[in-house]
Amino acid sequence: ALKDLYLMDEITQSVVEAVPEIPVTVKMRAGWDQNSIVATEAGSRMEKIGVAAITLHPRTTTQQFTGKSNWNLIKELKQAVNIPVIGNGDVHTGEDYFRMKEETGCDGVMIGRAALGNPWIFRSIQYIENGKKSCNPGIHEKIKTCRRHFQMLVEYYDDRLCVNLSKKHFSYYFKGFSGAAIWRKKIMRTNNSLEINNILQDMENTFQTDIL
Repeated sequence: ALKDLYLMDEITQSVVEAVPEIPVTVKMRAGWDQNSIVATEAGSRMEKIGVAAITLHPRTTTQQFTGKSNWNLIKELKQAVNIPVIGNGDVHTGEDYFRMKEETGCDGVMIGRAALGNPWIFRSIQYIENGKKSCNPGIHEKIKTCRRHFQMLVEYYDDRLCVNLSKKHFSYYFKGFSGAAIWRKKIMRTNNSLEINNILQDMENTFQTDIL
């Protein structure tokens, strides 16, 4: 739809009219490519149609996740509309969260990939907001969180999906400590949840001194 704003209008209008009792929000990119940056124009059109808020990831579609997010586009959109604007893109730390809000004036920040394997980013934001020093989790906290995450996967999903999701998420958790790559490889070679459980138990035993 970023290639055709009239089509975007039609789609959005249809959704807004179909659910009048539900606030409709839009998440979009800056444009299709660098030659068609349409975020501000598209945002203004969305506001007129009646969307409740807009989230902008200021990369183009063709960029995917390469290059750097152009936060200035978030600022421009915020200045152009009167509905809430939520910024997204390249927020990797608690400090980034506050920098985006300060530099763009956005009403909120959406955090996506940076939270994979690092749910502590939200704690970091809270710490900074309360005047405390941000701190990274130790290996024992990572293992305990993995264990809790795994238990919830086992509870809610069948074995195959549990294994697939464990591989996806635990590969993010297992970074930033000695031997992390070895543990990641072990997880990626598993075929069932029992094997994953055994690996997590092995990790707890290996890092027992740190945990205690």
